[in-house]
Amino acid sequence: MARATTAILPGPPAIDQGDNLHPGLRQVLGEAAWRELPRAVRTRFADGCQSVDYVGVFEVVRASALGRVIAQLARLIGTPVVPWVGTNLRAVVHVGPAGGGVVWERAYHRSAAERCVVRSVKVVTPDLQMVERLPAGLCMPLSVFTSRGILHFVSRGYFFRVSLPGGHELHLPLPDWCSPGETHVEHIDEGSGWFRFTMTVTHPRFGELFYQTGRFHAAREAL
Repeated sequence: MARATTAILPGPPAIDQGDNLHPGLRQVLGEAAWRELPRAVRTRFADGCQSVDYVGVFEVVRASALGRVIAQLARLIGTPVVPWVGTNLRAVVHVGPAGGGVVWERAYHRSAAERCVVRSVKVVTPDLQMVERLPAGLCMPLSVFTSRGILHFVSRGYFFRVSLPGGHELHLPLPDWCSPGETHVEHIDEGSGWFRFTMTVTHPRFGELFYQTGRFHAAREAL
């Protein structure tokens, strides 16, 4: 896993949350890779992101014993991963413009009274690198690529983003010894308006920590 280095960098240009002209996935992938994606995937990730809710079910949400401990501790910094396990969990995935990027907010429903929200924002930097911003300033630089029509997001280390005076940022790398390992997300189009979201987090020593997979489609109303 690539190591982040401590750096003070200029902050991103100020972008209004309603401004959809910032670079997006198409620019990160390049035109050839973008055209390899199914039309429905290109529509979901097109420049000029619009707010939409996707509804469906996570058929499997699992975690190892160590993963469950990490998930509970991570609630202290804003719940970057759902601290539940189970099958057939109803969920709503909200996607929309936010803070110069695209917010992906997953709301898991274990019962009518139990709901857990995991929120992150995907931002494209001026040099066309994608970074996923999680709670408490935790960030994941991402490698993004396509393979056989499947869209892949793979983490390249982690760092904490600290805002400094003058619009600068301090990037503090998360040491390998406390890193959860590699996060790999797959977006798989299944046709007829459906797609599959699969996330696997694998530690280089302890193996799989988290795994979840589910099917979703756009809906006018959230659950």
